[in-house]
Order: sequence, then structure tokens, then C-alpha cells
Amino acid sequence: MITNPNPDSPVVEYEMGYGADEFGKVLQGSFTGERTDFASTELGRHRWRVSLVGHDFAVVVEVKQAPPRKIALFSLPVLKVRFEFEQAEAETRAQFFHRFHQYFQKGGG
Repeated sequence: MITNPNPDSPVVEYEMGYGADEFGKVLQGSFTGERTDFASTELGRHRWRVSLVGHDFAVVVEVKQAPPRKIALFSLPVLKVRFEFEQAEAETRAQFFHRFHQYFQKGGG
């Protein structure tokens, strides 16, 4: 799994199998909770600014619900996730994506 996609790009976009509200609960819950140095501020509905305490790091995370993927009678949610980095050194950006993938991975391998 790539933990720091497009390290030179200020914008990274993903498609994920989440609902927008579910994503927000994880982002503002365990991902940026009391046991981590990541903090989040809600900027609007389905839009947050995530920072890392003690570092020059800030990323705006915005999500938009897309039409679900349908396979026969099965329907899978599709969420467009956009990360816009305001400040991020390569090391802190990699730390962010490593934690992000740990907390937002669904399923198993």
C-alpha cells in the first residue's frame, strides 16, 4: 500500500467504500482523538482541517458522496475524498497517510 501518494502534489484524491457521515465519525473520532497528536477542526459539512501538534502540517480533507457501485443486488458506497495540503513536509505527510490507511482500511487481507 502506498502510504504517501504523489509526494510532490498538493492535492491527493481517493475513492473509498464509505458513507460521508461514517467517514466524518472516524476522522473526528479515533483518527484525531485524544490518543493522537493529530487534531481536526470541522470547516463545514463533510470538510475538515487536520493538523499535527508541534509541526507545520495542515491538510484540508473534503468528501463527496458519489453514486454507489452496483454488482447484481449488491450496492457499495463510493466516497470521493480530496486532500489539499496547506503545509506538509514529506515526513509528516507520510506519517499522516500511514495513520490514515491504518484507521480507514476496511475489510481484510
